[in-house]
Amino acid sequence: MRITAIAFLIPALCAVAQAQPDDPCLEYLKKPTAEGYRAARSHLDSMLSINSSERKALLYSALVDQANLAAQMDRLYGLRDSLEGKHLFGLANLMLETGDFRRSIDLYRKLNVQTPKWSCPWRHKGEALYRLGDLAESEQALLKAVETRPTHYDAWVWLARVQRDMGKRKEALASIKKAFENKHKDIEDPEEELAAGEDVKLLDEILVLNGVKPGKLAAERERIISKEK
Repeated sequence: MRITAIAFLIPALCAVAQAQPDDPCLEYLKKPTAEGYRAARSHLDSMLSINSSERKALLYSALVDQANLAAQMDRLYGLRDSLEGKHLFGLANLMLETGDFRRSIDLYRKLNVQTPKWSCPWRHKGEALYRLGDLAESEQALLKAVETRPTHYDAWVWLARVQRDMGKRKEALASIKKAFENKHKDIEDPEEELAAGEDVKLLDEILVLNGVKPGKLAAERERIISKEK
């Protein structure tokens, strides 16, 4: 999900609110408040209880909830200095998921200072930096992630991806091999960390970059993957 995915519609809808002052959804989008959100949400729930497929209600529901999420994240970001580590990490991850990469990086950096041996904030910061196109900083964060937890499977996968994009084909191959060595051995479930087959697809791409011919690709892939078993 990206918090800006449908936000471009909000200014136009706010303009409509001038002509429809009694619509609580448009009023909320024009001036978001906690009370306004409750009124808008109640109005939408009433509409959707009558017709759960009503298109206007579905669109406004998405817009209202998106605006509320953005407001809540802004509020929590303002309270970041008082948040516990696990809550700070949760907010940073939410911002990463919604495309707010710069603020997520700021939060991960705070966690890196507070808990430098916690691998996960390093890994997620590496992803956020990658999303921004800062490959060099991303690599450094991911190297720190695997330094603090050498079995960190998806950190190795992300490191291989970054190094591939940097043109470091030998380093990328070493990293993806480390990923498969630690798959199903790490404390986290690999199926929850990456999309199915994403690591194998990346492995194939890196093998090709390292000169493995198509006819030998399957055998080399199996040789590397078999090490995880």
